[in-house]
Amino acid sequence: MQQQVSSSTELTKRFFKYLVPSVSALWFFAIYTMVDGIFVGKGVGPLALAAVNISMPFINSVFAVALLVAIGCSTLITFYFGQHQEEKSNEIFTLNVIIISVLGITGSIFSLLFLENIAIFLGATQETLLYVKDYLRIIIIFSTFFMIAYSLEVLVKADGHPMYSIIFVTLAAIINIVLDYIFVIRLNYGIQGAAWATGFSQLISCIAFLLHFIVGKSNLKFTKPKLDFDLIKSIFTIGVPASLTELSGGFSTFIFNFVIIKFIGPYGLAAFGIIMYLNNIALMTMIGINQGMQPLISFYHGKKDYENIKRLLNLGLKTALIFGLLFFISSQIFTEQLASLFISPMEKEVFKIALTALRTFSFGFLISGVNIVFSGYFTAIKETKKATIISSLRGYIFISIVLFTLPTIWQDFGIWIAPLFYEILTLSVSLTIYFKTKVTFNQTVKTNV
Repeated sequence: MQQQVSSSTELTKRFFKYLVPSVSALWFFAIYTMVDGIFVGKGVGPLALAAVNISMPFINSVFAVALLVAIGCSTLITFYFGQHQEEKSNEIFTLNVIIISVLGITGSIFSLLFLENIAIFLGATQETLLYVKDYLRIIIIFSTFFMIAYSLEVLVKADGHPMYSIIFVTLAAIINIVLDYIFVIRLNYGIQGAAWATGFSQLISCIAFLLHFIVGKSNLKFTKPKLDFDLIKSIFTIGVPASLTELSGGFSTFIFNFVIIKFIGPYGLAAFGIIMYLNNIALMTMIGINQGMQPLISFYHGKKDYENIKRLLNLGLKTALIFGLLFFISSQIFTEQLASLFISPMEKEVFKIALTALRTFSFGFLISGVNIVFSGYFTAIKETKKATIISSLRGYIFISIVLFTLPTIWQDFGIWIAPLFYEILTLSVSLTIYFKTKVTFNQTVKTNV
């Protein structure tokens, strides 16, 4: 992380050095639940698939809490690396693991105590309640390992070893797929088997990351932390926008589920489960671009190298637009193939809804990455209020307004076209904030030249 970059070409190479492992690792994180959906949909049935979809907001909230701490720590760690304060970086790294462990264990205890209430709140119906409880109970047991593994996947890049993120996450993904096949298909453990497979894979991922930092050639090391409440406050404050972006996936699932039940019914919910697995891949890709870009921007922010910061933002935006276009085209051309991964075409009613929904929903992919990259950019330069505004509008406020408005006008079509509308609304705000900030930013660049 402390190596100098002397040219635009070298910076681009370094950007992709961080981007590829970051995006790949998060794809595998998305694949964990996606594989569960495939095996559950094929091996158990549509109602069980709907139950996994209903559980997704809880899983997103677990990852969001981990990201809340990890992004704040990563931003500060790389900032202090840029200022050659390695001991401060080690202190923040150690705090990351301690804070997440405490939050994870506490959250697991309360979640198990109120499991049925959580399932009902998430939208479990009489038909799906047992499935949701069976799945969530096991996920909750392993949730602390989920959180530690996810946070260390972020920090291994701040440590200067981005390839380890994809190595360890790939290992866990392969284990998850193998165990899913054994538990769900061969041993017929149903939805519980899918949950055990995911839990064990995350446990192994967590152990692998910890071994890297304990006995590996890491720059970051565990040290005796100081109880600095101002530092802890900074960690949480900086991490809020990224956490909101991660949590938005769960919130959007929750609110879509609510509206779909009202306007379409259980089959619409099963069809939406298919879309959300694919949407989760798109969302994780954009978050991966953020996580690849963020430590570099934070590092150059610490060095006050504003030209390289501008170059990195441009690279991030271009990459997000390219991926968004690829996701859109894939959803339009390979619609039937993607839907059939989860549901047999013989389930005619669900399958038909899924095809129409995916083709319409995918228009939002074209813009979503730009909004997420702008939020990540402002987080990396410690403009957390601006990042929080973008994340809140995109993931919570605009989506709520649009989803409670369009279906009353266009019925089913209004539900599926909603992402395009709330992404456009967010983009208008993102661009306004950016161009207002850019004037001040350019003045800062000239002052420091």
